[in-house]
Amino acid sequence: MIHHTAELTAQILAAANPEKARHLMRFFKTGEGQYGYGDQFLGLPVPVTRALIKPFMGKLSLEACGSLLDSPWHEIRLAALLLMVNAAERMRKKHDLPGLTELVTLYDRRLERANNWDLIDLSVYNIMGAYWLCADTGADERRVFLQRWAESGNLWRERAAMVSTWAMIRRNILDDTFWLAEYFITHPHDLMHKASGWMLREAGKKDIEALRGFLEVFHTRLPRTALRYAIERMEPAERKKWMGKA
Repeated sequence: MIHHTAELTAQILAAANPEKARHLMRFFKTGEGQYGYGDQFLGLPVPVTRALIKPFMGKLSLEACGSLLDSPWHEIRLAALLLMVNAAERMRKKHDLPGLTELVTLYDRRLERANNWDLIDLSVYNIMGAYWLCADTGADERRVFLQRWAESGNLWRERAAMVSTWAMIRRNILDDTFWLAEYFITHPHDLMHKASGWMLREAGKKDIEALRGFLEVFHTRLPRTALRYAIERMEPAERKKWMGKA
């Protein structure tokens, strides 16, 4: 397992693109005082990282993935998370609940290493969705878990809570999304406004009347970015109405 980890790391390092890395560091706000401060990039597009990890799928232990999460390089941490997503899907298909429980425990414990929005967005709903489906997790148990993330005070855990609800939206369960969108309504960070609006929009694809009902109550309090994202799929006249009300 150690050999495979070293081999994957070497391949990712060899694919580095310094010019692209400089662009990504600006895009992901790594400057002092910005949300991604201190993160380091090698300059690999996501499709390249996905291609590099393909031969390693099913060959790295969860312990090895945890080791990769220690890397200072963004793309190596992304590789670890994508390998965990792949493992979660394989475990879900086998109905391997003990394996998924171990994976989710690791993911939860190391979530601060998913310290930018792309790392959260590309992993959380797949991993948590596989676990919740396999465990047949009830609404109350799921709420306790999500509330712990939502109340953590850590931006990445907060975003993980919101984006993880996409897994339930896909199963036509929208209550978690509306609850967290209300909970985060006064959150100060634009990344949370975007996440809430994005999930509200996805919920609206499943039940537009449920989204309209939520907006009737909260549209004047929603941050405008969240509102814009939430109504993005509506007809222009209706979008204008909601923005005008806000």
